[in-house]
Amino acid sequence: MPRKKPPVTVRGVTKDPEKKLTVQKSSPLYGLWRSDMTLAEFKILDAYLSRINSRNPEKRRVQFERGELERLLGVVKINTPELKTRLKHLMNPVQVDDPTKTKSFRYVTLFEEAEAEQDEKGIWRVSLTCTQAAKKYIFNIENMGYLRYKLRCVTALKSRYSYILFVYIEANRYRKTWTIGVDELKQLLSCENDPTYAQFKRFNDRLLKRCCKELMEKTECQFTYEPKRTGRVVTDIRFTVETLSAEIFDDYDPNQIQMEEYLTAENTSVGEDQYEERLQLLSEMCGNEFSKEEVAELLEDMLALPFEFGDDIALADFLRRQYTKLKTQAARNERKGISIKNRFSYLKKIIKKAESPTD
Repeated sequence: MPRKKPPVTVRGVTKDPEKKLTVQKSSPLYGLWRSDMTLAEFKILDAYLSRINSRNPEKRRVQFERGELERLLGVVKINTPELKTRLKHLMNPVQVDDPTKTKSFRYVTLFEEAEAEQDEKGIWRVSLTCTQAAKKYIFNIENMGYLRYKLRCVTALKSRYSYILFVYIEANRYRKTWTIGVDELKQLLSCENDPTYAQFKRFNDRLLKRCCKELMEKTECQFTYEPKRTGRVVTDIRFTVETLSAEIFDDYDPNQIQMEEYLTAENTSVGEDQYEERLQLLSEMCGNEFSKEEVAELLEDMLALPFEFGDDIALADFLRRQYTKLKTQAARNERKGISIKNRFSYLKKIIKKAESPTD
């Protein structure tokens, strides 16, 4: 029986690696914000992704030379128990969503081997090898879409909240301006169940403002955000990103499709199976309150609006916001002892009054 070839090793950059390297992260790995990975583990994963050649899956073993992880994590020395915990946690299964398949999920172990060697000064040399199953989400990922950012953008971050917000903004940069519900943003940042942030003012002052300040000071991600009210309650946040300068992309490969191109590649004209999936997605945005025929009618109304939606994600996001407006108005009326007799017709009216995809 022929011996299995060991994976080829990619050796690290020994001097200021974060200033030279670019992270290329597939959309399934972007979804790791749902995991319980720590900030340190996200940084190690990003460092791994920045060192591999995404078109050469044979070179899936990366060796970080002595002192690289210390610089990456912003410490003088990593103690042995801490390093063991981080590397072991990186070898736990994580959920990944395959954008080429709908209504499915998958658990994958990202790394199959981690080896650490300490020198006489206590500085580590660490090697990581990704699993065969994870190669699908790390190498040759053009068909899945991906986002790219400089490794230096994340090495200085001190908060997991800031890291997740940074990656979220980069993943949505193609929109330039977009809106996300406050509850959805809290879920993204994994603080939705923390009573400290129940009120928007506390969430904004104690978390969101601090994260945004850190990103503006330590990364090339420049943006603004604006709370949007429904009545007196802040229900949404509108983000607007600034266009990045050309020099930031000086070493990017122009031939590779990026996440924004993948997300906007589909036309609004779809086949029968895709149409059914689209209706199901839109129905979920309305809490499955309306019939299939009613959802199809809402879809027609949205496609007839005097502006375009880049993809089904934008379409669903738009409908979610309009449905939130319906629920908010219904709650107001209920407090006054009034009910909306036909919620479907009311939602149609709200949709037809919209002035933009992000309204």
